[in-house]
Amino acid sequence: MFKKIIFALILAFLSPQFSVQAEEEYRNVHQEKLDNGVSVIFIDANSSDMVLVMFCVSCGSTDEIEKEGLANLLSKLYVKKLNDNGNTLHYGAEINSYVGYDQSTYYVLGKKENLDGILKNFGQIYSDFSVSKEEIAVQKQSIEQSLLSKNQIDKNVIHRESMKSLYWHSKYGADIEGTFESLKQISEDDIRRFKEKNYADNRVTIIISGNVSKNEVMDLVKKYFAGKEKKNESKIERMQEPPHHGSTIAVTRYSNQINVPMVEMYWRIPNYRSDKDNALATEIFINAMSDILQTELVDVQKLVASISISYSSWNYDYGDLCIMFTARDSEKTSDITTAVLTEIKNIASDGISKEQAEKALKKILESYSLVGHDMFDVVGRISRKIGAGYDFDFVVGYPKFARKYDLDRINVQAKILFRNDPSVISTIMPEK
Repeated sequence: MFKKIIFALILAFLSPQFSVQAEEEYRNVHQEKLDNGVSVIFIDANSSDMVLVMFCVSCGSTDEIEKEGLANLLSKLYVKKLNDNGNTLHYGAEINSYVGYDQSTYYVLGKKENLDGILKNFGQIYSDFSVSKEEIAVQKQSIEQSLLSKNQIDKNVIHRESMKSLYWHSKYGADIEGTFESLKQISEDDIRRFKEKNYADNRVTIIISGNVSKNEVMDLVKKYFAGKEKKNESKIERMQEPPHHGSTIAVTRYSNQINVPMVEMYWRIPNYRSDKDNALATEIFINAMSDILQTELVDVQKLVASISISYSSWNYDYGDLCIMFTARDSEKTSDITTAVLTEIKNIASDGISKEQAEKALKKILESYSLVGHDMFDVVGRISRKIGAGYDFDFVVGYPKFARKYDLDRINVQAKILFRNDPSVISTIMPEK
């Protein structure tokens, strides 16, 4: 969704492929900080007249204390204000936003000559933000329409139920857009208090990608973001992971929207922010296991029409692993699920070889490299990790760090991760 929104704009921004050595994936990335804590990251690009600007705040749905949907509603109001200011629309560069669990990101692709107006626009709204009840009502209605559309798709409904079961203890299980009930309860004062608490200087990162003068850009950033008085710092208070609840929750839904059963098995990945070696070990194993399941296990391939793995280990507190497959035989879905889970546990028990680890590491490094990726993709990836609380030096140095993996640590972490059954197994079945 995030990339599709401005796919047409990306085509205009793609720069020639970078020719870099393996140890220099992030040589074109540079960070500076203002005295008030605002972070500025430059990512060089060869485009001569275009610049991509992202205004990132480490504030997402997990920062909501009581009412769900505040972060998303605030971003909608923000974007409307930004675009109505007239500093961007007159040259055709509409601002969009993306809200996640840990971060809210506002982004615009415009002409380099209009960078002053873009930064001024972000700066003005960031420092002085007010909305009317009418504006709030319009955006609530838009979000409600989106929720209604989502609820008509059974895959979305069962995924939401799975997330609430997986993260039964925290805001990571809440719907980012909120609910019909929670939206009704959000007031103008709620929005104002939420912004004042969470949109603080120490949570702000401005990312600029283009062929720009860093000194000239820093002068503009200081002009619009270095106020006379430093704003209060906002401590990030997000829930830490509790012990495993000890049993698997089964979620089943029947639907006329599918032809074959779809099964998703979810595990929570522990909080690795303070234990980056174990984070790397787990990431390498997950990628190796994905390759084994899809290419080496013939018995599994006979049982399933497709199998895939997705994971997130860069969240502020913890992430999740989802192994999804479509079963070939509706009548034997339960048996197939048991067979696939058995193979997963066997892989974790046996461990992976150095060859399998190297193959997985190569895949990881390719995804973290500047080579072969357009700058929007790189900017988005870096912004999400910075927003999740990781320090800049670690994020940009990850490829070099990743090459120092420990095979024994990988196989130990695999046993730890899969010592429990999945926290949630959700199944969507065709209606008979």
